[in-house]
Amino acid sequence: SRAVTMGKIADVLEVSGQLDEALRIRRDEQLPVFERIGDVQQRAVTLSKIADVFQTRGEFDEALRIRQVEALPIFERLGDVRSKAITISNIADIFQARGQLDEVLRIRREEELPVHERFGDVRERAVTMGKIAIVLQARGQLDEALRICQEEVLPVFERLGDLRSKAITLSNIADILQAGGQLEEAIRIHREGVLPVFEQLGDMRSKAITMNKIADALQARG
Repeated sequence: SRAVTMGKIADVLEVSGQLDEALRIRRDEQLPVFERIGDVQQRAVTLSKIADVFQTRGEFDEALRIRQVEALPIFERLGDVRSKAITISNIADIFQARGQLDEVLRIRREEELPVHERFGDVRERAVTMGKIAIVLQARGQLDEALRICQEEVLPVFERLGDLRSKAITLSNIADILQAGGQLEEAIRIHREGVLPVFEQLGDMRSKAITMNKIADALQARG
């Protein structure tokens, strides 16, 4: 119980940017306890959170090693499908941060997506498809990225009534259109479809990002 509480303290420290202390707590005060009492599940969860810190600090090699070599095999052995899917997604995030887009696409399509489809998790499938679309956009495959967002992602969030995810998807659609030179439509979507949602939710940061995107489009228009 003490180790679990220390983990919650580390969570707060991590959010407030005190990464070194969060890492120390997880390594020195949590991990040894779970190893000593043989709590394999909590050991894997703690390892994943240690990898989170390395990933946040940009130490991708160590984060990748922990996820692939230490955490993932435990989740697979325990049959913890949800934690396995999250770990796979985090691994893909590391490859994306390193610019290895082909590997990102392979992982998302061949390892992450099938898990969500097998368990009928419609929302997580849509989230993963949205991430695939972002990679395709980065590779210049704008038509396919747009199709995925419009046909496979947006309708799901509309059906689920998930306003924030719908707004984020619309913003991605506008980004793709802008990349393809369709500035008028990009501006319209940002102004009419995205901005009002973030204002309604009181999300000032996302509102500011959207206003910046509108400014970029106006600047590109001269």
